[in-house]
Amino acid sequence: MDPTLSWIIGLAIIAAVVLLAIGIIELRSTARSLKGFVETTERSLNPALGQMQETLNSMKKVADNMTKVTEDVKVLSGSAREIGQNVQRLSENVRSVTGVVENITSLATAEASGLKAGIRVAFQVLLKSLISGKGKQ
Repeated sequence: MDPTLSWIIGLAIIAAVVLLAIGIIELRSTARSLKGFVETTERSLNPALGQMQETLNSMKKVADNMTKVTEDVKVLSGSAREIGQNVQRLSENVRSVTGVVENITSLATAEASGLKAGIRVAFQVLLKSLISGKGKQ
């Protein structure tokens, strides 16, 4: 083998080893930087993740409360409907009772008028008979 070629191969190997060493040093430096970045990111993200978890729990509670409120509104709406129906039935019953009272009043008025007229006629007949002397016997 030619000594010049040996020197060239030796220099190439040395250059490759130096480049490989520089690459390894740069790779270690990059790995340290990356590790520092990941640690910093993790430290800053942990509180944010905790806050996000709290926010999600709060949103779940709000959603659960909204469901309960919605159910309460449905119950209230049903109760209001029942009250309305009861008021309507009560109104119909009052109208029925009013009609019965009006009928009774009309009948009582008619009977009272008839009784009054009968008593008046009876008194007139009685007075005529007393005046005419038919009552003296």
